[in-house]
Amino acid sequence: MAQISNEYAEALFALAAESDEQAEVAEALELVSRTVKENPEYIDFLASPDIPVSERTAAIDDAFGTAVPEHVVSFLSLLCERGRIRTLDDCISDYKKLNDAAAGMSEAKVVSAVELSTDEKTALQRKLEKLCGHAVELKCSVDPSLLGGVTVTVDGKVIDGSVKRKLHELKGAMYR
Repeated sequence: MAQISNEYAEALFALAAESDEQAEVAEALELVSRTVKENPEYIDFLASPDIPVSERTAAIDDAFGTAVPEHVVSFLSLLCERGRIRTLDDCISDYKKLNDAAAGMSEAKVVSAVELSTDEKTALQRKLEKLCGHAVELKCSVDPSLLGGVTVTVDGKVIDGSVKRKLHELKGAMYR
């Protein structure tokens, strides 16, 4: 499924790039994502084979026709017509990655044992931007099982500075 969502996202991104609307489409997809998350039954409705495709695509047009660019409405309708509307979240995520890459931005997923302070987040962001050579947006979460430290995933690379990993390495060294 990841390959399919990526292909749809690439097609939408190419279409948006032709008309220089990448940012507008990204904002529109955020609106669609929020709307769908607030109304989870909407995806069930759009994916239902019991409802004619014409009714489902008309519902998309009614819901988003005036709120988002035509490219996005057509994209949603295409996903609905092809029976791929359940991949919408993945498509939106893949589009965001393409848009961020084109804008010279990376998303770093940061997992820490405890909530990071604002100063710690700022320092980490600066270090990652220096390491990557471009802007980085942090997405932080907490996982107490790390015991301490952080793990960072950015541009497909994992930087594991967790105490859990260090203890695992120490255990391995002791048994060699």
